[in-house]
Order: sequence, then structure tokens, then C-alpha cells
Amino acid sequence: MLKLFKTCVLVALFAALPVSAVTPSPAMLAQFQNLSPAEQQRLAKQYGIDLPAGSMGASAQQAQPQVLVPQQQSPIIETIDPQFGQYPKELTEEEKANQRFGMTMFNSQISTFAPVDNAPVPENYRLGPDDILLLQLFGKQNSSEELIVGRDGSVNLPEIGPVNVSGLSVSQASDVIANKVREAMIGVDAAITMGKLRTINIFVAGEAKTPGMFAVSALTTVTQSLYLAGGVSDIGSLRDIQVKRGGATVGRFDLYDLLLRGDSSGDIQLQHGDVVFVAPMKATVQVTGEIKRAAIYEVKSGETIDALLSMAGGTKAGAYPQSVVLERYNSNNLRDLLNLDLTNAVNRQMALRDGDLLRIAETSPRIENVVTVAGAVVRPGFYAWQQGIRISDLIKSFWSDLHMTADLDYALVVREINNAGDVKVLQFSLADAINQPSGEANLSLKPRDLVMVFHHADQHIQRDKLNEYLRKQITDRYKLMPDMRWTASEDLTAKAFKDMLDADKKRQDELTGQRQATSIGDQQLVQPAKDLSSTTLTASGREGGNQTQAGNVALQATGQTMNAVEDLGKDALPAIMQDIMARVFRDKEILALSASFSRTELLHPLLKKLKAQVRRGADPMIASVSGEVKVPGDYPRAENADVASLIAAAGGLTQSAYLNRAELTRAVLASDKNGIEAQNIAVNLSQVFAGETSLALQDRDRLNVFPVPDWNIERTIELRGEVRFPGRYTIQRGEMLSSVIQRAGGLNRNAFMQGAIYTREDIKERERIQIKKLADQLRADIATKSLSQVEGATPAQDALLMIDQLEKQQPVGRLVLDLPSILAGMPDYDVQVQDGDLFYVPRNDNTISIVGEVQHASSHRYQKDLSFEEYLKLAGGTRKRADEERIYVIKADGSVMLPESNGWFAVAQTGLEPGDTIVVPVDTEYRDSLSLWTQITQIFYQSGVALAALNSF
Repeated sequence: MLKLFKTCVLVALFAALPVSAVTPSPAMLAQFQNLSPAEQQRLAKQYGIDLPAGSMGASAQQAQPQVLVPQQQSPIIETIDPQFGQYPKELTEEEKANQRFGMTMFNSQISTFAPVDNAPVPENYRLGPDDILLLQLFGKQNSSEELIVGRDGSVNLPEIGPVNVSGLSVSQASDVIANKVREAMIGVDAAITMGKLRTINIFVAGEAKTPGMFAVSALTTVTQSLYLAGGVSDIGSLRDIQVKRGGATVGRFDLYDLLLRGDSSGDIQLQHGDVVFVAPMKATVQVTGEIKRAAIYEVKSGETIDALLSMAGGTKAGAYPQSVVLERYNSNNLRDLLNLDLTNAVNRQMALRDGDLLRIAETSPRIENVVTVAGAVVRPGFYAWQQGIRISDLIKSFWSDLHMTADLDYALVVREINNAGDVKVLQFSLADAINQPSGEANLSLKPRDLVMVFHHADQHIQRDKLNEYLRKQITDRYKLMPDMRWTASEDLTAKAFKDMLDADKKRQDELTGQRQATSIGDQQLVQPAKDLSSTTLTASGREGGNQTQAGNVALQATGQTMNAVEDLGKDALPAIMQDIMARVFRDKEILALSASFSRTELLHPLLKKLKAQVRRGADPMIASVSGEVKVPGDYPRAENADVASLIAAAGGLTQSAYLNRAELTRAVLASDKNGIEAQNIAVNLSQVFAGETSLALQDRDRLNVFPVPDWNIERTIELRGEVRFPGRYTIQRGEMLSSVIQRAGGLNRNAFMQGAIYTREDIKERERIQIKKLADQLRADIATKSLSQVEGATPAQDALLMIDQLEKQQPVGRLVLDLPSILAGMPDYDVQVQDGDLFYVPRNDNTISIVGEVQHASSHRYQKDLSFEEYLKLAGGTRKRADEERIYVIKADGSVMLPESNGWFAVAQTGLEPGDTIVVPVDTEYRDSLSLWTQITQIFYQSGVALAALNSF
């Protein structure tokens, strides 16, 4: 109740103050209770308020002086959240840059004042009315007295009388009182200390937040009075705070002296009746960018940019003072821009104006005097360039500076040739540069040169580090789980690089197609083609790796949304690899991994740069090599490059290279100058390497290195099954199968010649292509059929499932043979063997197999007198969905026979034989546009029979 009463009294008291003081600060409200009892009585009497007895008991017990001092500042701004209440919030750099410097000093939530006892009294403090001195007598008489300075400036000493101490310092008053005691009281000495200080009244006026009169301690200074008034207002000046006493200005205080330099000499002590006047601010400027303390600053007349930079703490280390932008209002009150070089002392002395905005940009991240070393070196990275530096200064030793896989015959220096960033390439031998420091190979380097060292052939090292970096980029960018199986592939970098090249080629093909369509006026045909593609995609469900609508519904129904996220990561893999390639020579982290790139991968950014810098229809500085070299492909055409240097770029020749002849293809201007012609130049590589001839390269040159004729003596064929000596046999060019069988000792007695299987790799490839074409054709048929779906037809989804199974079918590559005729010595039936062929002769097979749409697929003992229909009855007959009109027989030798005819594929048998397989296909119900289903089932069963025969041995 007492506290509530005091608060009410205080509110009533301040309500009687002038209008400017009707909103006291929290510290002002608490100040009344810290006053001495006499001062509380005086103020109450002054404003006509009666205080109840005992209301000042707590204050009367405070014998020590109390002053207001600032608490420790905190960098946290307290803000209010409507949901969670009060929480701390740090200002961003942008928010700080848009605030006026120094305003947070008076924020009541950052800095407050609290009463502190036993504050030291300064030496220049002068005693006045209501100050309290503590007197202690000792000697013959021991006692303590409290001496109050009266209105006349004197204190009343017990048994002595009044002593005038007004205007004296504490030490001076102590000497006067002690001398009086010694003179009046023999044997008694005195000790005087300062008790409670008097309270004075001051006024805070002008542009303060809460101007008014305040009752404060006699030790109060200018800054403390500003805290009591809540600081300066939004338009108040921090640099022109005046102290007026008796109508005269006795002091001026610039808060920037205190905030920026710690100079508090202007923070003078106030006296009773002083007025602290806050003047309006006159001019402000803002500085942003690469400055240590970006903010809005108040400036005085005549202050310069140099003074502003000093206020802001100076520029950051990454600032670029040579190009600073100054925004200011011109005479038409419109903003103008000025470009300034602050390294110029004249520009730094430019006077500031109200509203100026100084923007200091950061410097370029590029390093000026630097040489970059990348590739198969132990320490790739950035190195300082100095005048006269050479290759041997960076790479001094084969053993300490290079990896063991480094190619010593081929290295590059990439050098900028103009301000546009165009580059040229210098090629040198790393071995010669190290072994012969004074030789031509030890190139002199220039600023921003890039030295590229490659691994031998297409090798790489420490691939796991690069794979881990790429995996981290994928998982971090798309918030994927780090243990995904597709990211844990054996070489994720190789997959990413291949996907990137495929994406680039696809994009280039699309651009080429668009240009061609535009050139022939087919713009209207592009959209219908896309619509048809969309129709096909909708009907087929999974075209080009995309899921069908039904698949998406099933995916959502099962909750497997993570698959979609992983697919997103897979699709983004080429883009991530493209980003890595673009930064490999600029990013420190990726550059440190450059030894993990192969020759082809490390050259990719350079080749892309050479293609991109081509202008005015010129050719890129690129040459190509193919054939019998270790790493065929495109390579930068270095200055003064010749055929020998191009072969060195490709890692050298293989063992099978033919040195007496190679061919260089060059694009030359046609004789009529209306086109380009290809010129083929024969090159003798033996003479090139002997130094007898040298053929300089031109852009777009293509070198083809031929192999030695009949170099491959390791051509083999594998014989399995019922031959006397199965195994691998080395064959000669043009050798016949009968010859190989004779070398193997011929066939065993149990050999089933009619069931011999002969497979060939190139036939496998042709079958694979045909299966792909067939699947594409069937998808198009399904898309067309879906537009006119008839009731009762096979659903498109079932047909698409069969197409997927067809594409997964592995081709066998079987070549149908008439082995008895071959062994009989008939040359028309014999075949030439090739490298990689497989010849398999099974054991005698006395069975007939029935597969497909029958009640029970099975095999039965061959009986010569049983007919085709009787064998079907042994399997239980056909099923309801069987297509009885298209039943066919796969002969033991791989040929196909239709029962209605005398044979197919030149097969002359009129009936079934041991080892044959009867196939009953399914009725697909696509009688019009899907008649090719018979071919699908034929491929399935024919391949299945051959694979079963091979795997059974």
C-alpha cells in the first residue's frame, strides 16, 4: 500500500509540471523514491501535496549517496512477439546500415540507470545546501554526528557553532572543520567524510524524447540527464548538446567524441537550474557496402568524406576504394551519381552534403598476380606470380611435386590474350621443363596463367574424394538421405560426367532441330509433333523414363514420395557436374580435387571455353585425333602445334599403331569459294617422330591413326559341348568353322548336330537394335490404338508391360547353321569364324518341348509316328487365349517352321524332329495395327530355347 501511495503521489506531482514533462521516463518515476526525506518534503510542499507520516521511512534510512550510472550494454534488441511474448532479436547488417549511428545508446531496453551506493565524490565537487557531512570525533571524546549544510552554506558543529563550508570542496571543508574542532576541543580530533549528496533540479529541453524538469543527484552529468529524458528524438542532434546556465551557454557536448573516441571531457557536471538543450540535427549522410560500421551519420558543416570514413571505422579489407559511388541531390532536387577514387587525397577531402549516400563496393574475387596449377600435381592451387617465374619454379621435382601417374610429355599453359578473357594454349613437355631449366620447354609465366598437368593416358587418382564431394553436393542441395544407393555407385563422377555430355548433346540436337525447322518453315509442325509425343506418352505411360499417371497415383497411394525426390537428384546430376566443371579452376575446394579428374574431364572446361570465344565465324582452336592413340578425342590446338604434339596430347600411340601411314583431314575453302572441302593428307608418323618432317596443325584438323594390318592375333573362338577338345582357339582371318572343328578333334559320338548353337557378337548388336525399333513401333501403335479403343480389346497398360519385358530381353545373336552339311565338306554351308564367336554342340536330345498357351507346358519323348496335333494333346491342349492360327515350331538348329507349310528359312523338313519346340503364342486381340505380337513371342521363345541349351551344359 505504501508503494502504491508513493506512486500515486508521484504521478500527481508530475501532473502539475509543465506540459512538456507530462510523460516521465521510468527512471524519472523511480527517482522520487531515491530522494532524501528533506527533498521529498520540499517537493511535496512545493506542489501542494501532503505526504503521510512514515512514508519516507525507507528513504530516510539511506545514509549513503545514490547516483544514476549506466548498466552494461547488450547488443540484443528486445522486441515483442504477439504469440510468444518477449524475445531477443539481433539486427541484420542491412537494418544496422539504415539506422542512425548512436541512437541505440539511449534505448531503455539496452541501457538503463540504476542507483549505486558509495559512489566516489570527485575532487572538484563543491558543497552546497542539503549536502550531508559525516563527522566522527575521537580522542578524549568519541562521537559521530551528521552535519547538514544549511541554506546559508554552513554546518552546525556540536558545542562549537556554525562553520561556513559553502563552495568548498570536501577536502577543504574537512580541513576547516578539523581545525575548528582542534581549537575548541583540546585532545579531540575529527574525521569528516561525505554523506548523502544534495538533489538538484535540471531541465532537459529541445529535441529530447521526454523533455522536462528532473530532480537528480548533484553528480549528474550531461549524458546521465539525456538517459533520464529517454535520449534524443528522431530529429535530435547527437553532436550539438548545449548546457545553459543563467542564460549563457557554458558547455557544448558532441556525443560522437564519446562514442567514437572515448572523449568525455565535454560531459560536464550539472548544477542546480542548468538547462540541457538538444538542438535539431542539421545534416545526415549514409555509408553502405564494404565499410566496417555501415550506418547513417550526422555530420557538421565542412566535414569531409575522410571524416565520414573515420566515423564508420574505415573500409573493410575487401573494399575497392578506387571505384566508389556517391549519390547526392543536385540543384534541381534530383539525385546525381558521382564516381570517386578514394585513393586520391583530393576526393577524400570532398565536403559532404545533407542526404549524401556513399556506396563502397567490394573488390573483385579474382586475384591479380596469381598462377594456378591444376591436375596431377601433389599441391594444386593458387601461387604468387613474380617477374621471371617459370614452370620449374612451381614444379621443381618429379618426386615431391608430381603424382606417379603424371604424363611428363604433355602439359599446358592457358594464357589470357585480351581484356575479353579470351585464351590461347601453350603446350610443353614437363620432363624437359624440369630437366632443362634453360630450355624452351621451361616457359616463362605471366599473371593469371593456368598450368595444367595431366595423368598418363586417361587415368585418375583419389577418385573417392571427388565422388564424396559430388555426393555431398547432391544431398545438401536437395536435402536427400546420404545413404541412397544410386549415389553410392562405384564411380559417381564418371556417371555425372557422361550424363552431362549426354545432356549437352541432347540440348545441341534440339537447337539444331529448331534451327532446321525454322529454316524450312516448319514452325507449325513442331507443336503437333509435341502434341503427338504427349499423346504417346499418355498412352504408353513410361516414355523416356517418365512415370504414367497411373504410376504416379500408385506412388502417392503407397507413400513412396522419396523416390520422386531421388529422381530429382538424378535429373540434377548433370547440372551439378556442369557447375563443378565451371568452377574447377577458380574454386579452392574443387581445385584441390583436380588430381581426381581424368585427362578428358580436366580438358572439358578448356574446350568449352575455346568454343565459346569463337567470333565472326572463325573455327575454334581445337584439333581431333582418333584411331590408335591412347585417349582419342578433341584437344586444344596449341601455338605452333604439329602432328607430333597432337599425338602427345592424346597420350601417345598404342602398340597397334601403324607408323608408316596416318591421315590428316583438313577443311579448306572450295575452289569456287562457296563452301568448304575436305582435304586428306597422308602422314608418315615414322618421319614425324624422327624429325624429318613436320606438319603444322590448323583449326578443325582431324588426325586418324590406322592400326597395323592384321595386328590382332588374339582373335579367338570358344568351342563348348560335345567336341573332343573344347576350349578357346586362336583363329586366323578368313578361317572357316569346319577348320576350327577339325583342329578341335571333331565331334563326340553323343553330339546332337541338329541342335548346334552358333552365336556372334555383331548379330547380338543387330538384334538389340531391331528389338529397340520394334518396341518403338509398338508404342506408336498403342498410342494410335488408344485414340480409338474398342471394347474388349487388350488394355494398353498390359501391352506396355509386355513391351517392357521385350526391351529387357537379352539378344542371343544366334546364327542358324546346317552343321551336318558343314561337316560333310560342303563349302556353301560353311561360315567364316570371327573374334568372340561361340560354338556349342549339345548332347543328343530325343525330346519335343511344348511351351506357351497350353494347359501344361512340358517336354515329351520324340515319337516318329506322332503328329503335330497329338503332341499338343499330350500338353493338355491349348488354352482359351491361344492363337491357334499362328502356332509355330522352333527347330533344334534355331530355324522356325510353320506347320501349315513345308518349312521356313530354307528348312526342308516336313515334320517334327528331336530337339524341336512347339510354341503356342497368346492371342493379343490387336488384329489390325498390332499384328507384330507374333514376332514378340517368337523372340521370347527362340531366345529362351537357345539360352536354356547354353546354360544346361
